[in-house]
Amino acid sequence: MSTRGQASLFGERDGESDIRAEPAAAAPPPVRDGRSSDAAVTVSELNEAARGVLESRFGNLWVRGEVANWRVSPAGHRYFSLRDQERDASVSCVLFRGDAWRLPADPDAGMEVFVQGRPTLYPAQGRFQLRVRSIEMAGEGLWRIAFERLRRRLDAEGLLAVDRKRPLPPFPRRIGVVTARKGAALQDVLTVLRRRAPWVDVVVRNCRVQGEGAALEVRDALRRVAEWSALDPGSTLDAIILSRGGGSTEDLWCFNEEIAVRAVAESPVPVICAIGHEVDVTLCELVADLRAPTPSAAAELAVPDIRRVRDSLDTTGRGLARGLRRFVARGRDRVDAIGRRLPAAAGHVRDVARLRLEGVEKRLPPGIDRALARSRARLAGLAATLAALSPLETVARGYAVAMDLEGRRLTRVEDFEPRARFQLRVHGGRVDATADAVESET
Repeated sequence: MSTRGQASLFGERDGESDIRAEPAAAAPPPVRDGRSSDAAVTVSELNEAARGVLESRFGNLWVRGEVANWRVSPAGHRYFSLRDQERDASVSCVLFRGDAWRLPADPDAGMEVFVQGRPTLYPAQGRFQLRVRSIEMAGEGLWRIAFERLRRRLDAEGLLAVDRKRPLPPFPRRIGVVTARKGAALQDVLTVLRRRAPWVDVVVRNCRVQGEGAALEVRDALRRVAEWSALDPGSTLDAIILSRGGGSTEDLWCFNEEIAVRAVAESPVPVICAIGHEVDVTLCELVADLRAPTPSAAAELAVPDIRRVRDSLDTTGRGLARGLRRFVARGRDRVDAIGRRLPAAAGHVRDVARLRLEGVEKRLPPGIDRALARSRARLAGLAATLAALSPLETVARGYAVAMDLEGRRLTRVEDFEPRARFQLRVHGGRVDATADAVESET
């Protein structure tokens, strides 16, 4: 004897079976396949069964249409319709919050988009809908729209103006770095800073640099590093480097989100921003004080190269030494010129001045600044002494100074001989004279 199989919901009745059924101890419960009132199914069973058929039959697929009735729920889910205007058809769509965070901007009504999702049935209401996982437009699409919307707003507020960019200090002592602690960008920045400016202290603040919630972490990290600088005046940061390596537009998008962009603009410390590669441009970079094409380039812009600093100091030191030598040489020439106009009695003053200047010159270039200050003071003192001893000073007061033909001053009666020739130095020149007679007062 053969038995006939039972029917299942949305299934076909099984065919004849050649297997003889064994007698059962008890009759099984009737199968509820909806083919009779006794086997009626509930509404929830019907909806669940229909959903299973839809999801197993279609799976994920791409659907094209125009956006209509876009609505954001308080929970962050997006509800909308996708329309086919040519055939006057539409389908309800839902984009749940867990997928919606990747959406750079809400599409406008009437915008043609491509959505990826799974056809399904909402069991509570028996409503056919498309559960959307992502929404795209041709080309950059929504990413470009979101970028331009925020860029125009920032520009209207003056946050993109060149005159608000702050200069970086030429010789920073402390640099902050905001990036992912385990990312390659941090290692690139640290390597360059250690090589170019080993004296610089580095303060690192970790944050995620892509994914849901990354923009919030970027903002919080910037605030923490700025607050740390404000708490200790002796540990003030001179600049902050905000960076991450390359990636897709979606990977870098947190640096185009308003919450991160405004944190960069509001930073009390100058910010150098280096996101992705040179061809990648983010809004954080546009509002930063300085943009660098790569994280390594950001570190190079933040600090000077110690080798160039040393070369510059060496060049400056050599220039100071040459200038000081010329200054000393001019001082020596001036002393010699004044000394030549003095009688032999003041010769030792000239010699002392020359020896002192030569001593200063021998100690160059070490102690350039100290030697320069001392030389200036000594030269001023010597000039005052020589001026007091100079016969020119006496002449200027209305007196005449007698000098022999060799330029020595004649100050005593014993210095004159009868009928000997001598010169009188007077204001404005010399007068030749002869001693007709020499008489002592004693």
